[in-house]
Amino acid sequence: MQWIDGSKIDFKQYTGEALCEKLSLEMWKCCKMEQWSSWVDFIQVAYFIIAFDTELTMEGIFTFLENSIGHYAPNIIQAFRAIGDSHDADILKEICRLAPPDVMRGEFLSGDAQEYDITTFDDNHELSEEAETRITELSNQLYLRSGIDIWSLLFAYLDEQIKKL
Repeated sequence: MQWIDGSKIDFKQYTGEALCEKLSLEMWKCCKMEQWSSWVDFIQVAYFIIAFDTELTMEGIFTFLENSIGHYAPNIIQAFRAIGDSHDADILKEICRLAPPDVMRGEFLSGDAQEYDITTFDDNHELSEEAETRITELSNQLYLRSGIDIWSLLFAYLDEQIKKL
């Protein structure tokens, strides 16, 4: 199989944890976000969770919603579900319903834009105070503060996927 940089890799030589370590060290060096969708599914899952965690930890939920990584919110939600974390998937889905990342970045997409509650924005197209408060409350329920260990879930998921190869 191919690694993220196009080189050959034997995934069976790695544990889920070791693969995450390798990915986290190399993911920002070689690749553009547009390439992520071409990788094997279980690598995408790990990649999206690591990228989300990096953004959330370093910058917070509002920066996530406004940055290009926010465009991948549906993929991140799917990644949480893939590892068995419906709690964080549901919370992120609700956050994105209140403040869709594409709308937050000023990209009003036609037709394919996700549904959102227009009342979360004020007359200046800024988030209302109520929406900001609710998003902050929701983000405080994500794994960083809830005690859910997404890493053990991710490592176990990857171990399982590697065994299937």
